[in-house]
Amino acid sequence: MNQIQENSHSTIPSEVLSRAKKEIGEDDERKDATLKIIKEWLKKQPHLSCSQDDRFFLMYARGCKYSIEKIKRKIDLCLTMRALLPEIFSGWDAMSPNIQNALKYGIMLPLPGFDHLGRKVFVYRMGCFPPEKVKVEDLEKASGMVAEVLAYEEPVIFITGVVVIVDFDGYTLSHLTHRPLSFMKKQAKYFQDAGPASPKSINFIRTPTAFNAVYNLVMGIFNDKMKQRVKVHGSDFESLYKEVPKALLPSDYGGQGPSFVQLTDSWKKKVEKNREFLLQQQKYVADESKRQGKPRTTEELFGIEGSFRKLTVD
Repeated sequence: MNQIQENSHSTIPSEVLSRAKKEIGEDDERKDATLKIIKEWLKKQPHLSCSQDDRFFLMYARGCKYSIEKIKRKIDLCLTMRALLPEIFSGWDAMSPNIQNALKYGIMLPLPGFDHLGRKVFVYRMGCFPPEKVKVEDLEKASGMVAEVLAYEEPVIFITGVVVIVDFDGYTLSHLTHRPLSFMKKQAKYFQDAGPASPKSINFIRTPTAFNAVYNLVMGIFNDKMKQRVKVHGSDFESLYKEVPKALLPSDYGGQGPSFVQLTDSWKKKVEKNREFLLQQQKYVADESKRQGKPRTTEELFGIEGSFRKLTVD
């Protein structure tokens, strides 16, 4: 496969770049012009501390189909929400005991390769951990770190999209109470409104009775476009195979890919390898005291119910 160098760290296949030109109008001239405009705009936003890595800006440029105003809104919202969610986006030290403990469960696992439509598939395992042995905040920090590494290593996902499998195997009432609905609401809001990658398909599998509360919450938050992309397969793996090629799936699902144990070990090592990068990434947030105009609040963005305490992070 022909590879075109995006920068010193990542490559995008030439056929995917051709697809980007056709679907979102990307070419070198538009890309360079957009990067210049966004970087100039950021200089006038004293409240935003932002990575200057072109890959960050291109995530949003591609995810927003090169709409300049939408890119600005999304970057601002991303950094604002990250500042208001320290329970997810701070304490990103891969070698700290709490993160080491969380990583060993493999709650969020991107799968190797891409599906038949060029999309990245990842599995989010809601019941794979003992609730009494790990904090929900640590699990979400670890998941956020995995997602951050994936985003920078595989920029193709912002052109082709992602597919999410949410696996409820082992999910109990203890897991539901371990992760308050207010927490899940915040996660879903960030995922839908501030994340640069738009999921093309969200697949719920192995769903127990306790799943209903989660499903109702998520569907109450998602916009109409996202709702149409949700599929509930239950325990019907043949139904899942119609959405995600069997060959790509982990051996745990009857597929030909690596097992969950192998994937967990692989991603734990990858996060550890990127420790310094992740420590830097956690610093990129909004400072509401410097915002020109009215500061944005947790209540405004997430609703007043279930507001979280601010966590002390060392």
